[in-house]
Amino acid sequence: MAGGRLRKAMIEAIRDLRDRVEALEESPYTLCEAAPIERPPCVAIGPRGGCLVTPWHAVHAWHYRLRPGDVVTYEWGQRTVLSVAQVASTDIAIAALDAEADCEPARLLPWDWSVTLRTDRHGKHLRRRLRALTTKAGGSLHETTVSSLGEGFGADPAVIQTGDSGQPVWLPLPEPVLIGCWQ
Repeated sequence: MAGGRLRKAMIEAIRDLRDRVEALEESPYTLCEAAPIERPPCVAIGPRGGCLVTPWHAVHAWHYRLRPGDVVTYEWGQRTVLSVAQVASTDIAIAALDAEADCEPARLLPWDWSVTLRTDRHGKHLRRRLRALTTKAGGSLHETTVSSLGEGFGADPAVIQTGDSGQPVWLPLPEPVLIGCWQ
């Protein structure tokens, strides 16, 4: 009799654990799908401005980079570029700005992002597409979907056009998470 109750309790505990894991896995998808289409304050308005990753630095594309003296416009004001550096030998550039930003920078993907956002057995592609937002070079907002994150970042190429380089792509979570820039 005791073995039957123990077995039933173990099955219920396993089901409860499975339900909690599934809820955790689903939450980023649910949050992204429910978020309004709006530009967070850390995303620049207009071409090449990229996205703030610290209060003093913005990330954008190296091949379409900002130059010292360029002015970047945000909804809360403007900042002037002091210097620009290439990240290793990638197409990513970091611009140092002349003053601290008047907003919080975007969050970055945690190193263990694949624990929360389940991937295929190779760890490269998400098990299902994730809603993301991006801006065009002219400043308009667009919805896209993401199939992979991290080094192999891949979003729907139908939304990009020539000249969109350096524009950020982010997950529309309560605190936006930068997942890439068009390169």
